[in-house]
Amino acid sequence: MKKIYVMAAFLGASSFAFNQVVQKAPSQKTLQTEKAISNNNDVAKAQGVSIWANDFSVAGDWVIDGSGLQGSWVIGTTADYNPFVFQGQNVTLDNFMNSPGMTSAGNGYAFFDGIQFVDNTLDQVAWIQMANSVDCSTESIVTLKFEQEYRAFSSNKTYVEVSLDGGTTWEQTIDVNPTVAGNTSTTETTVFRNFNVNNSSDVKFRFRWESLGTTGGYGWQVDDVDVLTLADHDIAVRSHNFGSVGLYYKQIPVDQVAPIESSVVVMNQGANDEQNVKLNANEVNAGVYTSSSAPITLVSGTEDSVVVTNTFTPSGQGSYKIDYSVSYDAVDDVPSNNMLNSYEFNVNQFIYARDTSTSPNTVYGQLTGSADAPPTEVIPANLFDIFADAQLTGIQFQFGNVVTEGALVYGEVLDNNLDPVAAGETAPYVVQAGDAGKTVNLIFDTPLNVMAGETYAVSVKCFENDFSVATAGESPAQTSFIYYLDDATWYYTTRTPVIRMNFDPTLSVENNELSNLNVSSNFPNPFANTTTVNFNLKEATDVSYTVVDLTGKVMTEVTEGTTLAGDHSITIDGSSFANGVYYLNITAGESTVTRKMIVNK
Repeated sequence: MKKIYVMAAFLGASSFAFNQVVQKAPSQKTLQTEKAISNNNDVAKAQGVSIWANDFSVAGDWVIDGSGLQGSWVIGTTADYNPFVFQGQNVTLDNFMNSPGMTSAGNGYAFFDGIQFVDNTLDQVAWIQMANSVDCSTESIVTLKFEQEYRAFSSNKTYVEVSLDGGTTWEQTIDVNPTVAGNTSTTETTVFRNFNVNNSSDVKFRFRWESLGTTGGYGWQVDDVDVLTLADHDIAVRSHNFGSVGLYYKQIPVDQVAPIESSVVVMNQGANDEQNVKLNANEVNAGVYTSSSAPITLVSGTEDSVVVTNTFTPSGQGSYKIDYSVSYDAVDDVPSNNMLNSYEFNVNQFIYARDTSTSPNTVYGQLTGSADAPPTEVIPANLFDIFADAQLTGIQFQFGNVVTEGALVYGEVLDNNLDPVAAGETAPYVVQAGDAGKTVNLIFDTPLNVMAGETYAVSVKCFENDFSVATAGESPAQTSFIYYLDDATWYYTTRTPVIRMNFDPTLSVENNELSNLNVSSNFPNPFANTTTVNFNLKEATDVSYTVVDLTGKVMTEVTEGTTLAGDHSITIDGSSFANGVYYLNITAGESTVTRKMIVNK
C-alpha cells in the first residue's frame, strides 16, 4: 500500500496540571531527519561477545502473553498487519510508522500494533519473552542489544525487563523510549542497554508494551536481539541540552541574543573506567567558538552530567551551527549511542521563533480541534524568554490545512501562568480563501511592552472548530501548550506550534503615514448605546465599515460611498449589542484599520 504522508489531526497534548500526556487524536506519519555528529566517526569495534542471539525467524523461541484488555504481540511482517478504517481511509500500522528497517526484518520480527484500536482503546499490557533461559553465570552485567522501530503517541511505554529465575519474577525494568516526543519516531533504531544479571544461569528477557486508559499508541517493532558481554569502552549519552539559558530557539532577534549553554548526561556502559570524558562544542559557520567541559573520570556503571565551560554568544545577524561530540581517552566501541544533534539557528532583525519550519507554505504538522469528537476550538501557544526590554508589534503564525474562510483570528500574549496580560490582544485577521499553510502577522494596535527577565506565552485563537495552526519541531515538556475550549483546560504539547514573536516596528505604526486612512479610537469606550469614531482621509475614496463580534458575526455593515478628503466621523449604534468585545473594521479604498470596542451596559 502506498505510504500516506499527509498530516492529519495530531494534537500532542498532556495535562498541564499533572504532567501526564493526554493525546487527543493520532496522525499518519511524516518524515523529518536531522544530521547527527559522532566524535568516533561511527567506527564499529568490539561490542562484547555474543552469549545468545535471535532474529525471530523461529516463532517457538518466544512466548507471547499479557494482562491487558486489548492487543497482543505478533511475530510476522507487514503482511500480518490488521487493516482498519481511519478518517475514511483503509490503512494499516504501516501507514503510521516507518517501514521496518531492522537487519533481518524480511524473515519476521515482533511487533505490537496499537493504532488498530484507535476507535475503541482499552488497557493494553502485553509482552513477548524468551521461551528458554540463557546462561549468564560468568557475567555480573550484560548488554542487551536489539533493533527497533517505534513512534510515540501518548503515555504508552516500551519496556525491556530481565528475569534471573526463568521468568517467575522480573528484577529490572528499563523504559527504552521515554524521551521520544509525541507523534515522532525514535532515532535510536539500534538499542544497547545494560542489565544486572548477577551471574545467573536462568536469565530471560522480555519486551513489554503498556498503554493504560483510552489514549492508546501507534506501535513498536523489535528484531535482531543479542545478549552480549560488556563492551570494553562504551560511553552513552542519556540527554543533551542546549539553548539560551533555558529554551532553545531557531530564530533569534538580535536584541534578544543571550549566551547559549550546552550540557549532556553521560553513562559509562562499558567494562572499564574512562578518563577525561568531555563534551565538546564547535561553532562551524562563523568559526569563532570552540569549547569543552571540564574532563571527568567516569567509573563503569555510573553516570554524570558535564557542562561546556564557556557559553557561546552570537556576535550579530547570521546563521550559526554548533556541532557537539563526546570524547575520552579510549576509542568508543559503540559510537551509535553517543551521537549528538547539531544546534542550528539564525540571528535576524525582528523574528523570535522556536519552530523548525524552513518553508513558509509547507505544513509539517498541525494542531486542530476539528477531528475531536465532538469538534472543539483550540488555542495553541509557545513560551518565550525575554532578555532585553522590547516592544512587541505582532505575532507571526502559520495556518495549518484546516481553515474557515471569513473567520476571525487573534493573537494574544499571556504571562508564564497562562493568564492574559494587559493590552496583550492583537487586532483580528479575517481568514481569506487560500490561507491554508500561509504565514501571516497578527498586529497590535499599539506595541506591547515586554520586559527583560519575564517569560511570556504567545498564543493564537479562533472561535471556529475548523481552524488549525501548523507545527514544526519538538518542544520540551511544559514549554508549548494547547487550550481546549470544550473542557476549558490547558495541556502541554511536544509539537512546536509555528507561532512567533515579531518585533518589526513597521508592523504596528498606528495611522501609518503611508496610508490614506487615519482612524482614532472610539469614544466612549466602553460604551452602552452609541460611540463615535473619527477618521481622516488624505484623498477622496470609497469608505465602508463593519462591526463584528468575537465569533466573526457581522453586527453592522455600512457603505458610506465616496468620501472627500479631510476629517470625518461615524457613530456606531450599539443599542442592540450584548455586553462584550466587538471589532470595527473601517475600509477606505485599499486601506483597512481595525479598532477594538467594548460594550458594557
